[in-house]
Amino acid sequence: MQYWISWYQPTEDHRPLSFPPNENILGWWCTGHSEAGATLCAMVKALSEEEARFHVKVEWPEVEEWRFCEESDGKVGDRFPLSEWMIPRMAQYNDKENV
Repeated sequence: MQYWISWYQPTEDHRPLSFPPNENILGWWCTGHSEAGATLCAMVKALSEEEARFHVKVEWPEVEEWRFCEESDGKVGDRFPLSEWMIPRMAQYNDKENV
């Protein structure tokens, strides 16, 4: 399964601890900033919402405030362009789901 998840990242540097992030993070994006911090969202490979949150916290351990976490079909649209490292992850996982 894939989860579309979003949170406020309260740190000055909103990037994940590793690059690219762990293999369960299929892609992530910064969509803005607020008083709560950077607004981040990600497509995460997980079996449950709890597992999706776990994989995010591996890379962004400071996250405290979740915005949402919901099952997804894996399509992110034009608003969320894929970086080079995301392309094979998204394609590989989506191909497995469609077989």
